[in-house]
Amino acid sequence: MRFITPPTRRDMPKPQLLKSVARRVKMWKAVLLLALTVVLVFAGLRDRENPVYPGVQIYSKSTGVICSAGIPVYPTSGGSLGFITASHCTDPSGAGNNVYQPNFSWGGDNNWAGFSIDRGTDNPYYEPDRSKPDAAVWVVANRGVSGKVPLRYCGLVDHPLTGAVDDPKSDLILPSIFKIGRATYCTGTWSEVRLIYDDRYSGSVYAAPISSLRAEQTDSGGIVFSITPCGTTICGIQAVGIIIGGYPQGNWQYVLIQNARYAMDYYGVELYKGP
Repeated sequence: MRFITPPTRRDMPKPQLLKSVARRVKMWKAVLLLALTVVLVFAGLRDRENPVYPGVQIYSKSTGVICSAGIPVYPTSGGSLGFITASHCTDPSGAGNNVYQPNFSWGGDNNWAGFSIDRGTDNPYYEPDRSKPDAAVWVVANRGVSGKVPLRYCGLVDHPLTGAVDDPKSDLILPSIFKIGRATYCTGTWSEVRLIYDDRYSGSVYAAPISSLRAEQTDSGGIVFSITPCGTTICGIQAVGIIIGGYPQGNWQYVLIQNARYAMDYYGVELYKGP
């Protein structure tokens, strides 16, 4: 007769092994949830959005340039809401200066999202008229407009702008600096940063070290801002400007920022602080 020996304590699964398996399952669930969250959150900047908000991808059909939306504004004389973006991202004012979001499509409404008012320059380094900024206004149509900075891309809660930094035409020290654009999403630092005023460029341009503010070409036009924290809340968000490029060409060590206040005064628009 064959006897079946009952399992001893030694043969039984150890509780810590079960805990280890459970811990691994929990860890992979967390990783999967994080991955899904990243996909869901970051997808927005390059998707068709309504309402549109700072940082979303925009496209000008005749220039074939993909860029990012910048500072939400409204005309002081009345009119439609829009965004300050880079002039080299849009067509000069006139016929055919359409803006599409996120890009041009042959179907439906072609993703048409308004038009640009562009009296700026595509190349502020060589621009003979030193008053011209590398800035234009995207006048939004066919969509709503949100004035909130999408801080969810920075791991925070969306928040409207509360003001704009000055344009002292000299180096500017900020408590923090961030940007949102369709290429590298949210980048920046909570550390104090010095922006270097660079009068080699027309308009009013400041340079930030790329170690503090990483950006790439299609982040051009994207919003640059500074956050003032109050403990666990936000006291204010100041518009600094928009990304217009970097230097040296091909290997940016500094990111160039067109000052927000200068661009708004140039076009006769003011900061939109709405929802």
